[in-house]
Amino acid sequence: MSTNHIALADLISLLRFNICDRLKQDFVGKDQVIDLLLICAIAREHLLLVGPPGTAKSDLVKRFVLLLGARPGSGDLFEYLLTRFTEPNEIFGPVDIRQFQQGTFTRNIERALPSARVAFLDEVFKANSAILNALLTILNERFFYNGVEQVAAPLISLYGATNEVPDGDDLAAIFDRFLLRVRTDNVDERQFGELLSRGWAMERERIRLGRNEELLPVLDGLDHLAVAYDALERIDLEPVFDDYRELVRQIRAEGIGLSDRRAVKLLKLVAAAALLRGGAAASPADLWVLLHIWNCPEQAPALQAIVGPVVERAGGQSIGVERNLEVLAQELARLEEQALTSDTGRAYTPTYFAALLHDLERTRQELIDHSAGRRAGAGQARRHELLAQAERLTDAALDRLDAEGRI
Repeated sequence: MSTNHIALADLISLLRFNICDRLKQDFVGKDQVIDLLLICAIAREHLLLVGPPGTAKSDLVKRFVLLLGARPGSGDLFEYLLTRFTEPNEIFGPVDIRQFQQGTFTRNIERALPSARVAFLDEVFKANSAILNALLTILNERFFYNGVEQVAAPLISLYGATNEVPDGDDLAAIFDRFLLRVRTDNVDERQFGELLSRGWAMERERIRLGRNEELLPVLDGLDHLAVAYDALERIDLEPVFDDYRELVRQIRAEGIGLSDRRAVKLLKLVAAAALLRGGAAASPADLWVLLHIWNCPEQAPALQAIVGPVVERAGGQSIGVERNLEVLAQELARLEEQALTSDTGRAYTPTYFAALLHDLERTRQELIDHSAGRRAGAGQARRHELLAQAERLTDAALDRLDAEGRI
């Protein structure tokens, strides 16, 4: 099926239900990461995944690209783990020896990054300056200097991964090329059972497939993304301009750097969010992508406080950067039942108390960092009330542990 014969509505349905929903069934706690992968692919922008090793970054991107229709072994996807010892030959292709002997410096870029349509670079900021400088023009201008020749790069999106966000000026330019940034952590303990169940199902699938581990693609090739990309210009952004301008003002006032260049390019991602929602015009609900424009993860709660209410008022879902206070109150009520009730049939072991104290400390820390703490009024008072409750419950749990003779 060629790109000329797929209707936009059919394409959006395939992207939303056959790719996003399928990945969300396989990967626990990665819903917003999956949505952002697709939004960036449609808008032809780049996404940075920030988190520790072992949080499914590489596996998620690879399965996502295969479902999009990348042909295994074709060079559609380029993936590499960068270190400070990585050579440019490993990323951009080896020098063409025959041409070099004739006095011309060119690289064989087949199956290297300059010829890839989607790329995943793990530990992207550990590359040396020679690699990073060449990446800049590929990411932004979509071309590569192969010797003296300027070669067009077919790159749709590059997904980078890092354990930590860079803070040096020498990496500011490459960091700025990632228009959106999202954290991907180990799943919450409450979802760990679900993680084991789904993870084992995926491992069983790999065992059954044996050597042939290919996923059946949903789309017949990455060219179908061009249909969605071309549709972005038809999305009416006028309905969100006032809200967008005000949000940018508040975000900058909070001290979160947002250049004019990024502010303009982000509109394309808002349009992509509207397209995936099925709208012909953008709604303030589509501004949720602004939750992921932080320059360091510590700025995420501030963005939640600024952007979240606008998204929620428009009927959108304020993506879970933090749990609201009433959800935290319900969590404390559950922990209070565990900490204070006298149930002679319950085994109050050291392991039981360790888990209880861990959950209490996690909830207490969530309340300490909660965005309500930066706003005067009822929200701040409620936060203080819940924080005091969490501290009382911690003391009560420690007293009970002492009384049980466990210390």
